[in-house]
Amino acid sequence: MYYGQWISLRPMPRIFSNHHTTLPKCLLALLAGILLPVFGRAQDLGWQEGMVYAWRNQPSGEFAPDYRKTDPFQPVFSDADIEAHAAKRAPTFLTQFKSNVTKSAVNGKESASALIPTALRSESIRTDGAEDYSIAPTPEAAQYASPDSADFPQLEEFMTQSPGASLNTPQQIFSNSPAPNSNCFGWQVLPKGLMYKSYLAGEKEPRMQFIQLHDTRSKTRVWDAVLGGRVGLLRNGTCDSVNPQGFQIDVEGAVFARVLPDEPSAMLAGADFRAGLLATHRYAGTAYKWGYYHVSSHAGDEFLLANPAFNRINYVRDSAIAGITQDLNHATQVYGEIAYAIGAEGGAKPLEFQFGAQYIPVAKSSLRGAPYLAANYHIREDFNFHGGFNTLAGWGWQGIETRHRFRVGLQYYNGPSMQYQFLDRWENMIGGGIWYDY
Repeated sequence: MYYGQWISLRPMPRIFSNHHTTLPKCLLALLAGILLPVFGRAQDLGWQEGMVYAWRNQPSGEFAPDYRKTDPFQPVFSDADIEAHAAKRAPTFLTQFKSNVTKSAVNGKESASALIPTALRSESIRTDGAEDYSIAPTPEAAQYASPDSADFPQLEEFMTQSPGASLNTPQQIFSNSPAPNSNCFGWQVLPKGLMYKSYLAGEKEPRMQFIQLHDTRSKTRVWDAVLGGRVGLLRNGTCDSVNPQGFQIDVEGAVFARVLPDEPSAMLAGADFRAGLLATHRYAGTAYKWGYYHVSSHAGDEFLLANPAFNRINYVRDSAIAGITQDLNHATQVYGEIAYAIGAEGGAKPLEFQFGAQYIPVAKSSLRGAPYLAANYHIREDFNFHGGFNTLAGWGWQGIETRHRFRVGLQYYNGPSMQYQFLDRWENMIGGGIWYDY
């Protein structure tokens, strides 16, 4: 009996002792279950507002369960509470940007609204045809300023905008073909036209040409080809190319080659190279130029091989140049220039002079063209101030916009060789060809 009682009463102290440890654990678990919804999830409106009932008073006056209580883990806040809390926050950059874009769309051009991205448009704009239901602000939310009000700094304070400026589009900034303006005056890069034109009859003017000449003295047929031109780099003056006024800087360059077509393989007899930088000025009918030019002469390799006894010279001129052209009327000009070689080699002497006249009327129809006549006299100290006389006559066409001139005609030249490598030769040339002047 005592043995059985001892057996039956033996577990009691152990059970009693377990209650001392189990009861605190149950109390802690119960307390954690109560506080976990409060502290385990951050509430936007504070933990006090999280302990509201799952029922709220509807506008109809009836009590109805909040639709969000279908999910027990969602906060129990009404739409008005969320809007009031959102109004307390400072507006973000995107909110300000949306507000300013919307204002620009209303106050700007009618087409400006189409340029606003859909993602940045006001949320109250509906494009699906459905009615727009807006929630009236609660008194609690009305006390907070709107991002559109003056209480918040607007986007204009951070981004500089010109007064009354509308939205800019690439079509407003860039243009495929800027509108022509012939009445402007100012600085221009790569302007159209030249203020100081090349002389039509100048034998060493940079241009494009191909002519065939026959030397009556040596009974030789030659081809004289020129590859080059003169263009404007910078201008401070009018914008037109017909009669530009002002100041301009030009660059020029050309290769003057002579080919002997009757020789084997049409050998190259020689080539003269010219390059220069000129400053030009034109006022009314008077044009001036001054600057620097370099010319050097070279004999052809095939010519040297075929003529081993030929005495090649290193003819070089580095000259300062100044000239003037005067319009007598709309079609006739006279001109004169002087050049002094600062550096000279190969028989070149410092001084040279050039003067002449030309008649170049402008046709009423650019397709019809007009005749031209020009004469030039070039004097060099190399020949004790004897010079060469060159004259041309023919028909030419002139561009309406560029004023470039394409010519065909006849040429007559009498004087020292037009190829400076042959310094000891005197030529009497007659022939014809084509020219393209800038």
